[in-house]
Amino acid sequence: MGNICVIGGTRFFGKFLVRELMAHGHRVTLLTRGRASDPFGDTVERLTADANDVDQLGAAVAGHEFDAVIHQMCYSPVAALAAAKAFDGRTGRLVMTSTIEVYRDQPGVSAFAAEHELDPARLGYDVSLPWHDTGFRDGMYAEGKRQAESALTQAAAFPVAFVRVGHVLAEGEFTGRLGFHVDRVLGGGRIAAHRSPGRSSFGYAREIAAFLAWMGGVSLTGPVNACSPDGVSVRDLVSVIEDVTGKTAVLDEVDDIEGDADLSPFSYPADFGMAVGYEFSPVSGWLPEVVRREVALRDRWPRNR
Repeated sequence: MGNICVIGGTRFFGKFLVRELMAHGHRVTLLTRGRASDPFGDTVERLTADANDVDQLGAAVAGHEFDAVIHQMCYSPVAALAAAKAFDGRTGRLVMTSTIEVYRDQPGVSAFAAEHELDPARLGYDVSLPWHDTGFRDGMYAEGKRQAESALTQAAAFPVAFVRVGHVLAEGEFTGRLGFHVDRVLGGGRIAAHRSPGRSSFGYAREIAAFLAWMGGVSLTGPVNACSPDGVSVRDLVSVIEDVTGKTAVLDEVDDIEGDADLSPFSYPADFGMAVGYEFSPVSGWLPEVVRREVALRDRWPRNR
């Protein structure tokens, strides 16, 4: 089995990823800034560094060699170049967790985009931008991921792959996007959406984690889409929540959505998704149970209601 370094594995599906790797017999080294606890006890080795700081990262991994690195925290070309330098000669490959958002607002990209429609080798990157400013980086999330893919493609001396994941859902996920919809339906709150909202691509957290773990041990390089095959709109999501809770949603589709505080984070004016070439479970197969578990997290709505 392999020796795998996971950069960022202390929350959400990063935890699922670490457990998946260990379940398949891999030795896992967890590299984090050391600010968050994790549930893995002495089953993992730990290294501490800021993945955006090339000197810290290089010092942390000095003397280590890995079969693969799975980089969950690569949000900018600065982080990408730090990884390219720090792991040079120290890893057989690197898998970067990327995102559906790289396809947003890109010319010539289909509504359900295939990987070849956005080639990292043809994208540029700019390390002079203030990527160390958290506010700037958060506001440039999609562009940061695009530039990170480009920087790794151009600078890494080892093979690299980019897993472009759809919107990842699981109960209790830290972004609160599923919880936003569940809370509004349970409480009778308004959910705003675009008129005739488009579909997008989603993935179940445990399946995405398993796919990332698999990608660490194969020879695929370049971008790979990871999501369920069936596109889902906010209408579809809300309908599942209604079925699970027995409550009627207040879904308000409007023409002028700009600045609406009630806007669903999964509302799109047109289809915005990914084509997928690997077999994932359809959303219809896993979403109802994820919603049931999300609802069960609320004391006034026990799981068996």
